[in-house]
Amino acid sequence: MTGFCVIAADSARARFFLAEESAAPRAPLKLVERETLENPDLRTLGRSVTGRPRTETNTNREAGPMHPVGAQRERHRVELERRYALRMAGLAGNITHTWKDGTVLLVADAKLLGLVRGPLRKVLPARIELKELAKNHAHLTPAELRDELVAGKIMPG
Repeated sequence: MTGFCVIAADSARARFFLAEESAAPRAPLKLVERETLENPDLRTLGRSVTGRPRTETNTNREAGPMHPVGAQRERHRVELERRYALRMAGLAGNITHTWKDGTVLLVADAKLLGLVRGPLRKVLPARIELKELAKNHAHLTPAELRDELVAGKIMPG
C-alpha cells in the first residue's frame, strides 16, 4: 500500500492525516484526520497542585538567597517535549508499518522538528520517505492544510 501521511504538530497537539482520493475534480486528494495525540504534560508544566502558577518568590529573609530554577525548568520542559516526540514517532510507526512505500510529511516548528526527526527516522521503514516543513499548521482544518501544502507544491494536488 502506498500512502501519504501528514503530521501537523505543535507542542500541545499532534494531528495525523492520511491522503485519500476524492471525487472532487479540483482536488483529487483530500486529507482525513485519523489520529490526534495530546501532550498532557504541557498543560501541567509550571503549575502547582492547586492550579496556581509556581513562583520563585522568596518571602523568608532567613532562608538566604534565592537559587534560580529557570534552567532546571527549561531542561524539564525539553525532556517532556522529547517524550512527546517519542510518542509521536511511535504512533507514526504504527500508522505506516503496513505500507509498501509512501511519504510522511512532518509539519511543525523548527524546535519540534529537531526533537521528532531522530525518533521518527528510527521507527519508519526504509522504504518510507520523510519530508519536513518548518511551519506551525496544527491549528488548520484538513481542507486548509491540504490547500497550503498543494500551494507550496509539497503535496500532489
